[in-house]
Amino acid sequence: MKLVHIVIAKFKPEISEETRQEACNEVLKLKDAMGDLIISCTAGKTFTDRSKGYEWGWVVELEKKEDLPIYAEHAAHQEFLKKYKPTFEDLIALDYMS
Repeated sequence: MKLVHIVIAKFKPEISEETRQEACNEVLKLKDAMGDLIISCTAGKTFTDRSKGYEWGWVVELEKKEDLPIYAEHAAHQEFLKKYKPTFEDLIALDYMS
């Protein structure tokens, strides 16, 4: 079984579309930065009106549950949070085994 880590993001209204896309691109770069820790990584913007203001999301798959804290504390993830956490109005994170 693998761990699936889902994040749904609502950016602050004043954050530009360019910065939102940049954050999405940076999520995708985490796979390269973390080597074999990440099995797969996808990210994108919703195209429907059902998201209640949460427009961006990403899915990161890890090999096992025990990898989640390693991912969370990895320098590349911490750098992402340092740079982009102030741009979020709210985040929802969901983790499950598949």
